[in-house]
Amino acid sequence: MSEIPGFWDVGPHEPLSVEATWDEFVSISGGKRISDDLPKSPDFDNADYLFEQDAVVLELKEIETEFLRSKSAKRGFEDLLTRLAAEDPSWRPLLLGGDGQYPAWFHQGFVRLARPAILRVLKKANRQIRETKEKFRIDSPNGVLIFVNDGFTGLAPDLVHALACDALVHSYSSIDCFLYVTVNRYVEVTQSNEPKIIWNPSYSDRASNELVTFIDTLGRRWFDFLENKIGPYTSRYEGCDRSILHGSKAIVIPGEEDR
Repeated sequence: MSEIPGFWDVGPHEPLSVEATWDEFVSISGGKRISDDLPKSPDFDNADYLFEQDAVVLELKEIETEFLRSKSAKRGFEDLLTRLAAEDPSWRPLLLGGDGQYPAWFHQGFVRLARPAILRVLKKANRQIRETKEKFRIDSPNGVLIFVNDGFTGLAPDLVHALACDALVHSYSSIDCFLYVTVNRYVEVTQSNEPKIIWNPSYSDRASNELVTFIDTLGRRWFDFLENKIGPYTSRYEGCDRSILHGSKAIVIPGEEDR
């Protein structure tokens, strides 16, 4: 990817406003922003979008925060290092002459540090989708969380995706589709030397074939719409393999960590 002119300096395209971009996209795709039809202080916690004809409710959550930089996550990381030192006093990181290898429990504990923040996002989205469906008397299992992860790069995309999906197995029953999306964050995927923008849905057992078709169609429209915004893609891939994020890595522009 280093051969792409200017890629590592400024990124592949100028950043888009996620909310404004999605507002525009939904509007031209047959949906509407729910708040446009509500008073300033509605009597329920509404989701963002509604496609009335398909009875699909969507909530947009833009992740802009590096969850692992929070005080609680830093304390948790310090606890992991303390346990590591206690169990293996000779352990050293790679920079200090060690082999840089961590035990399996350390990786598992590190991933769990992000779980509370992700659960908060799921919990709020679930409530907004549920209350919106109740308000509009929608009974079909067509609740969609659009999880736009442009900001959290501390864990690989597949781990973030897995954490969310694991939580959705037994909880947050108003979310029938977890849609992992990137808008301004490019992702490195296995067996490709091109930076990718992601649209990766996962579904609950409740989701109908109609919802799957709706999301797939919406995804094609999204990439057509986005291409008009940012210019032509180098390539474009669509497939049924929902594990496409396995082994992926968020691409962080040099110097971005210090912003």
